Amino acid sequence: MFEPKLPQNSLLKKTKDKICINIFKETLNKLKEKCILIVDKRGSYFLNNYFTVSELINLGIISVESIYFIRKPYQNHEALYIISACKESINNMSDDFIETKEKPLYKSCHVFTLDELNEELMNLILTKKHLLKYIKTLKQIMIDYIPIDKNIFTFGNDRNFNSLFNLYDFEKDPITNDISISKLLTVCECLDNYPNIAYFSPDKNCKLIAEKVNSGLKKYYSKKKNIKRNGILLIVSRFLDFLAPIQFGLNYQHLLLELLKKRDDKYYNKVSIKDEKNKTEKEIILDYKKDIYNKYKNLPIYDAIKKCDEDFRNFTKSDVGKMHKINEDKNIDLALALKNVPKYHHYVESYSQQINLSSEIDKLAKKRNIMSLLDIQQKVISKINEKGKKIPEKDIIALIKDNKGLFSQSDLMRLLCLIKYSYPKINIDDLISNIESNNIKFKENDKNIINFFDKKKCLLNTDVIDQLEQSLVSYRTKNYNQTKEDLDNKNDKSYPYIKESKFTTLCEMCSKNELPKTFFSYVEKPENLPQKVKINLGLFGSKQEDDNDSNQNLILYCIGGLSNFEVASMEQGLEIGQWGLNLILGANKIYNYKEFFGEISDYLKGNNGIISVEEKIPKEIKNKKEKDKEERKKEEEKNKNKGKKVDINEKDNNGKFSKEKLNKKFDLNSSDDPYDNK
Repeated sequence: MFEPKLPQNSLLKKTKDKICINIFKETLNKLKEKCILIVDKRGSYFLNNYFTVSELINLGIISVESIYFIRKPYQNHEALYIISACKESINNMSDDFIETKEKPLYKSCHVFTLDELNEELMNLILTKKHLLKYIKTLKQIMIDYIPIDKNIFTFGNDRNFNSLFNLYDFEKDPITNDISISKLLTVCECLDNYPNIAYFSPDKNCKLIAEKVNSGLKKYYSKKKNIKRNGILLIVSRFLDFLAPIQFGLNYQHLLLELLKKRDDKYYNKVSIKDEKNKTEKEIILDYKKDIYNKYKNLPIYDAIKKCDEDFRNFTKSDVGKMHKINEDKNIDLALALKNVPKYHHYVESYSQQINLSSEIDKLAKKRNIMSLLDIQQKVISKINEKGKKIPEKDIIALIKDNKGLFSQSDLMRLLCLIKYSYPKINIDDLISNIESNNIKFKENDKNIINFFDKKKCLLNTDVIDQLEQSLVSYRTKNYNQTKEDLDNKNDKSYPYIKESKFTTLCEMCSKNELPKTFFSYVEKPENLPQKVKINLGLFGSKQEDDNDSNQNLILYCIGGLSNFEVASMEQGLEIGQWGLNLILGANKIYNYKEFFGEISDYLKGNNGIISVEEKIPKEIKNKKEKDKEERKKEEEKNKNKGKKVDINEKDNNGKFSKEKLNKKFDLNSSDDPYDNK
């Protein structure tokens, strides 16, 4: 009701439209009665990102239920299943249609899987004879990514170092990279975009993924006439910038996620604040769909706090904000006041939430001396002081020793990691010993993480990365007059200068068709690239006019995950027109510094297996529906006794188990399969 309007060419809008067309409109419009919607864990998370309860009701859904729990039968209603393509969800769905006194639960079912049904899963469905007669629709909707903002997506992987280190040799285990390839293809297919594909050429993984994605898109778009390449898909890796995940920035949303988000929370945008009165923690979703939060999320922290306070004061003076004085003020129009009730509750709730968040983040920022931390952080990374002179190692050591009492242990650990990376000649173990005290004690695991930031350990090729760094600095110096002094003149003096992420500069280079050929290559000769335009961009830079085509997409995908700092740095370009392109960010996962340290720790301990978004049953409901499981076992035993295992490619006399017949009956693909790259 009060959500900001999504841009027509945003990823979220395109995906939502595709869901509405393929699932709800095509299916529900054919039915006379309304449906029950059944979801598994991933299906629930998927729907929460796209639809509100009121929207689902308007589309014809009377109830949304979990596939894991015992449910009330609706034998006069049809069911619509949105599930991941995995054995557990298919077996749970099958349980709903075993014919007993209380079952089948529903009249029939329409099944939509969020990813590809492979041959093993199709064979599993075909062995469920009792289920087949109830299935009216079976489609793969090919939306194999998770949107977390209007133009940001992830693949939901909880461990990313597998895709950087263990699987660096693609041939060792191509499965994980094949997953990324298929997911990237679904993003391009949903956007209806045939992009030019560029990649970070020194990284073999980037090259191989880029070539396979290009092959898949070429095959998919060969079926369509008059389709030309448009825009850019830039494939990079975490090796490009290993420091960004542990950097602090000034962005309001970035600091909320850095300071208030718990490690490995399923939701990227969920934070928690302490309720001192009840001694509990209150969880808050930073909802990009809310207009109030969108106003502040990209502002510097203290600007956001100040503006939120001012806006709330102005709101209380408005007609809507005077609702609480309706009994006192005789001049208030009662009819207008009643009309404004929903709006009043919406804004009061939204402002209350932001005031609580800003109050909490203000306390934490002051407690952790964020401004002093940012100042030292910048000196360590840039190696230059306020006068523009190089800072020697001894001054950096003195700087940390003199200010160690200002910072928490976790913040000191971040600074030590930055020093290990930027000043390799400093003996980091001696520095750790010098700053340890009764209150500060680094565990062995902490020391291992700090030492991991040795360039030789954490980078693909130190010489290549150093050369690229020099190239990016040279580019920025050549194209901008945004020196530290310029920024100080433009902005509040209380804010220290923050160096932008490398990915921000790369996105801008793409918008001007100036990617350095030494480090980046195109899979094929590029066509219809963006034209050169004048851009003025910085963390506090102003938006400039341009003549570029905003219908072109720039999709940046980072192997190994993106950090909150990088997203904050690039989010200014997410507004269409900033770079003359529609910027879309994607990664295995987007994490804060706690999660990044956790991934390094897991990698060093050898616990680096990837945890995919494929369905995992929550612990608390592992023992559900025991009777149904017993019945399913009996059904499987019957099938075993009937003869040999069914082969989906084998045709019997009636063609009952023919894969072709199954495809023809159910029209498995809602559109051409974009990632059949076998």
